[in-house]
Amino acid sequence: MDKQQAYRELVQKRKAAEFPAGLQNPSQIAAGQFDCEQLGPWSLWQGNLDADLLVIGQDWGDDNYFVRNQGRDTDDNPTNRGLRKLLSNIGLDPGLPSAPTTQPLFFTNAVLGIKSGGMSAELKHDWLRHSSVHFTAPLIEIVQPRLIVTVGISAFKALRLIFPSLPYESMNGLLKCPPFHLPGKRILFAMSHCGGLGLANRTMEEQLRDWQKIAPYLQNPVSPLSKKLEQKVKQEP
Repeated sequence: MDKQQAYRELVQKRKAAEFPAGLQNPSQIAAGQFDCEQLGPWSLWQGNLDADLLVIGQDWGDDNYFVRNQGRDTDDNPTNRGLRKLLSNIGLDPGLPSAPTTQPLFFTNAVLGIKSGGMSAELKHDWLRHSSVHFTAPLIEIVQPRLIVTVGISAFKALRLIFPSLPYESMNGLLKCPPFHLPGKRILFAMSHCGGLGLANRTMEEQLRDWQKIAPYLQNPVSPLSKKLEQKVKQEP
């Protein structure tokens, strides 16, 4: 089975899934009229199945945000603004959610159901486990990314459910660790959340330095990302 078919089947599995209590499937909200043909709405921004870099966020807003924006992200969302700045600082420009660029990137979330109660409502362990086992693990096998970045502690905890050898550490502790080597020659970077609450705990300036750890790993000559960087350098005066 090719990647496209495997991904389509995973999307259909998500659409039919019954999420744990406290979450709604995007296919159920507003009778599914705002759902998309992606694993989650964040993948509409960057969803390259040949991505070299997989970015895993925590979750996608709440039900009010989902309905208000008709299942689409906004360009001025604080997390999106922060992520774009961090990626641009290491030579990658994902564009805007409303105008994405073609990049070897895939964005997804650790929790694929939609919660209620506000954008920053707490994420529950069973929510992370459900999406990790049923969706994130198979997505990694489909995309086969060389690099994975988790954005926020909950996203890292979700990866730990897939890769039990990952340590139990605070976010501050994880930022002091070297990149984690995962099965399949994949490399994981644990980063702070780049939205409002995350920036209150770790400034953008600090996060920009954190993300510089990724830059050397983008220089692999067989990496699609390195080709993008080479093109960028050649185009600069």
